[in-house]
Amino acid sequence: MNKESLGKYISAIYRNSQSIINKKLEGYDIGSGQYDFLYVISTNEGISQKELSNILKIGKATTAKAVKSLMKSGYVKRERDEKDKRFYKLYLTEKGKEIVPKIESSFKFMIGVFSEGFSDEEYENILQSLKEILDTVHRVNNELHNE
Repeated sequence: MNKESLGKYISAIYRNSQSIINKKLEGYDIGSGQYDFLYVISTNEGISQKELSNILKIGKATTAKAVKSLMKSGYVKRERDEKDKRFYKLYLTEKGKEIVPKIESSFKFMIGVFSEGFSDEEYENILQSLKEILDTVHRVNNELHNE
């Protein structure tokens, strides 16, 4: 088995893809990585911050910080949950809804970049392997933090 670090490549892919998307979304008041939050909220209107964290497999503190920033920028609004007043639901503002097509376009562009040189089957296999790695790393991380 090759002992070369997978993390090194994943990290480099992430940094470079963030740089490309940032360039494509230049001129909008949106920080690196925040478009993931906007996209998930757009496809899950009324989602809670906890659900958002779970979908993105990101810690609650990171999600809270991103949501706060997106609210400050006018992309997201919070409304108290009618069923349980302790919780808030997240929605896009009109400004948030306007940027979603640009985010989707950037994501589609990146899928083209990622899949370049691979057959559809090869690309699907890579995605499946990465999902399995993420699930394992996420599970181990949760286990270590909940000991």
